[in-house]
Amino acid sequence: METFLNIYTPIALLLFFGGVALRMGRWVKAMFVYRTARGRNRTFPVTSSNLGMIKGAAEVLIGPVTHFHQKANRTWSRGYALYHAAIITEVTGYSISTLILLARIALGQPVPDIALQTAESFNYTPANLLTIVFGNGEELAAHFLFGGFAPVFLAITWVAVIFAVLGNLHLLFTLLTRRNAAVVADIDRASAGVRVKGRLTWDRLAVRLLIFAIIWTELLARLDVVPGIVFFHASLGLALFTLFPFTYLFHMVYNVVALYYSARRRSIRAIA
Repeated sequence: METFLNIYTPIALLLFFGGVALRMGRWVKAMFVYRTARGRNRTFPVTSSNLGMIKGAAEVLIGPVTHFHQKANRTWSRGYALYHAAIITEVTGYSISTLILLARIALGQPVPDIALQTAESFNYTPANLLTIVFGNGEELAAHFLFGGFAPVFLAITWVAVIFAVLGNLHLLFTLLTRRNAAVVADIDRASAGVRVKGRLTWDRLAVRLLIFAIIWTELLARLDVVPGIVFFHASLGLALFTLFPFTYLFHMVYNVVALYYSARRRSIRAIA
């Protein structure tokens, strides 16, 4: 598995950054091409004041869930909330771990050897570095990365892992019962009795099962049940990372850009 990771890591990074560059090309082009922003129709009588970017972002993120999804499909909505609370925490943890690891390497400091379970080594191979980042929930990597803050980090990420398990169970249930994107309850009085059938999309099911495998390998690695499973966890995480530009997961990369423009439009009431 270490040999596979050492070979696959540069390929995965090339695919990821190449795919992101292709997908983001249209947005980058738009930034350099002058366009007049139309915004809200100025002849339309609106007395509401500008919401501001913070309020606009809150409306964009929370509004659709509270006004539609939570009423239309509570199981999916609950899973969505739990899963995203977990994934945001986990991705933040991985990002911070990567920055700390790179800083220590730049200073020429030793790093743990995960395979040998030694606290200090100069094993800078991709496989070892990946398992330090993706295995930041294990004691050896956590104490190397966060020192005395490691117990707090582990407690926070344990909560995130539990949320991830519960959230993915909800989302898998809606997929397998064809309730994904379904309306199974009344949204409001005007749409009472309206129901919309869901659908089973194989790309979403494949990604969801991959994420579920990542969660369970992390659980087994944290509990130290299967020796060396952290390498499988890192391999699965890298595979998911590679898929980001080529599946619906791209929204996790593009969300920062989309949120900015959506929040700006919402803040001036250009969109409902």
